[in-house]
Amino acid sequence: MPRTALVGMVALAALLAITMLDLAPPSPRPADTPAGSFSAVRAHEDVKAIARAPHPMGSAEHERVRDHLVARLRASGFDVTVQEGVGVLPIAYDGVTPVARVRNIVAVRRGTAPTGRVVLTAHYDSVDAGPGAADDGAGVATMLEVARALPAPLRNDLVLLITDGEERGLLGAEAFVRDHPLAKGTVVVLNNEARGNRGVVQTFRGSPGLIEVYGRVVPHPSADSAFASLMDLLPNNTDFHVFERAGWLGLDSAFVGGGAYYHSPLDDPAHLDLGSLQQMGDNTLALTRALGAADLPALKSARRSVHFTVPGLLVRYPAWLEPPIALASAALAAALVWALRRRSLVTLPRLVAATGLAVVPVVAAAGAGYAVMPLLGLINPAYGDMYTGDPYRPWLYQAALLVFVAAIVLAWRMIRRPAELAAGAVVLVALLGVASAVLLPGGSHTLAWPAFFAALGRLVALRVRWKVTALTLGLAPATVLLGGTALSSLDVGLGVGGTLSAPHFALLLLLLLAPADVAAPPPARRRPVVTLLPPVTAAAVAVALLGAGTVVDRFDAGHPRQAHLAYAMDADTGEAVWGTRSGQASASSRRFFGEDGWTTRPARPAAVLRPPVVVVRSSGRQMPGTGRTVTLRLTPPDGGAPVIGLSLARPVPMTVDGRRLGERKGFEYHAPPGAVEVTMLLPPGQTRVRAFTHGRDLSLVPGFAPEPATAYMSPQTTAFSDRLL
Repeated sequence: MPRTALVGMVALAALLAITMLDLAPPSPRPADTPAGSFSAVRAHEDVKAIARAPHPMGSAEHERVRDHLVARLRASGFDVTVQEGVGVLPIAYDGVTPVARVRNIVAVRRGTAPTGRVVLTAHYDSVDAGPGAADDGAGVATMLEVARALPAPLRNDLVLLITDGEERGLLGAEAFVRDHPLAKGTVVVLNNEARGNRGVVQTFRGSPGLIEVYGRVVPHPSADSAFASLMDLLPNNTDFHVFERAGWLGLDSAFVGGGAYYHSPLDDPAHLDLGSLQQMGDNTLALTRALGAADLPALKSARRSVHFTVPGLLVRYPAWLEPPIALASAALAAALVWALRRRSLVTLPRLVAATGLAVVPVVAAAGAGYAVMPLLGLINPAYGDMYTGDPYRPWLYQAALLVFVAAIVLAWRMIRRPAELAAGAVVLVALLGVASAVLLPGGSHTLAWPAFFAALGRLVALRVRWKVTALTLGLAPATVLLGGTALSSLDVGLGVGGTLSAPHFALLLLLLLAPADVAAPPPARRRPVVTLLPPVTAAAVAVALLGAGTVVDRFDAGHPRQAHLAYAMDADTGEAVWGTRSGQASASSRRFFGEDGWTTRPARPAAVLRPPVVVVRSSGRQMPGTGRTVTLRLTPPDGGAPVIGLSLARPVPMTVDGRRLGERKGFEYHAPPGAVEVTMLLPPGQTRVRAFTHGRDLSLVPGFAPEPATAYMSPQTTAFSDRLL
């Protein structure tokens, strides 16, 4: 029996390996791939042309990239225009609102009998610090290569929308939806993004009708309705947020592995994984072909579904089935408890206690996952500055976390009565599935199905000779769903992914107790040393892996430490400071940066940096109780500025460059075309207004000396002046 149980455990480990291999990106196809197929090598040539250097809004490199893309699309036979308009952050925000004069690239290929428009979209602006090869050069290059591989024309109109200003707050998408005629009618959008430089392309949000098409046609599916539920709770947004609010149908996809490269100087063509680019391209091409021939309005009638990926298949079923399935898993867990009680294998009080105690290792595992990056920050403070909370080489740290979770579960297993512990684990997972069905719709399948089949396997094992086989088959869904989620969550980065991964891995290990106890049943009388040996050994291995990670993951010129450095100068007094992100509150931080969270130290004034020139164009009479209307003109200083803006202590109604912003605390205008007019309704009495410019070149500050092997993330210079109106 123990040998058979060991074979079962090996089979489950192999199943987990198959799951991860199935989710892994495919091999990139070479440049001589047939014309109708997607080639990552061909698309990579476009990435190289786009991501030669950082190209934030308003930079000369930004204009070069736009001109290159327009020429490239026209050469491919598209009708290309550049939409110019004012984009505004489309999200409620208690701060200075991003605004910009955006320039979206709109390329159209008319369909033969269109039922609507299929829009492929990505953004072409980058952050200040990085060339944007993955974010979002990969998305733009995917569109270009897909357009080349498609037959012309399709049934439906095809639009390639390359948005501007996404990095500054979804500004191009907002302007397109608000002003462009192609935003009206039936529109289906495929948005491609990246939050790293490698990993599986996950479709994490989507309209129900498109999920059905996705599951039917894409060659490399990877989607999970649990991610869509989580995205509703998290503040992360892409252009898809704007399109979905406009009533478009669509899918939002991205790869997120290698978060240490995100928004950094290392987001360059050399570090982009071509396998991820190939998966993005293969899936986008298949979807565009299918949607290009579809009756698009018919897709609107589809209802929300629960969906998730297993090896070779995207499983889908109606969302209304989610609560009954979760309840069925709980009922089957209850049936298991009843059967075990009839055989005197468990007692109800002990089982209730075991179920409650099973919460302990899960919570402890979540705490361990949350603590990994802070612990690394204590070992090396440079880890505390990593932008996405993920090291350059995270694999040994990931292994350390998972082995430590195993140590936690092994320590928990030292409690007597293994049958009750194993049954309590099934009950706990089933109860968590019910809670998820209520609190996180779309996400309960990761728990409900493992509990359902684990309980079923245990019930069958009570009645057949081949107990281990029944237990192993019953644990296969847990291995795929809980194990797959635990490992794939690590792609998000240790900072967030560790907190997701560790409790899922703990739940899987808890369910594996049944075959484990068949393979190595605890003796009736256990020596303390023998009992402690497995968890202590696992903890020691975890510590060794953590130590090895600090040796392997060294910061150097090829893997620089990341620093968040900003400069601010009060042009009225000449006082200036350097600021580094710290999360601390201070009067100096609020004075120079308008918010808490900066640790400041004195700096030399930079005469070349100046605030905008402010001229009062008109000022209405002060009306008791209502205030007055004031119109200002802000002119960038000689030589221009990447950003000009105003800020106030409290929100006031505001119109900037003809766009009504509603009540805002101010605005930051990116890539200003010149002088900008602002109209505000100010409250009674005097109002203090700050006019400022932002730049991105720290070398303009006297005395600045870049530290070796250091990447400056979001470098910023500020010059401001205050006045009373």
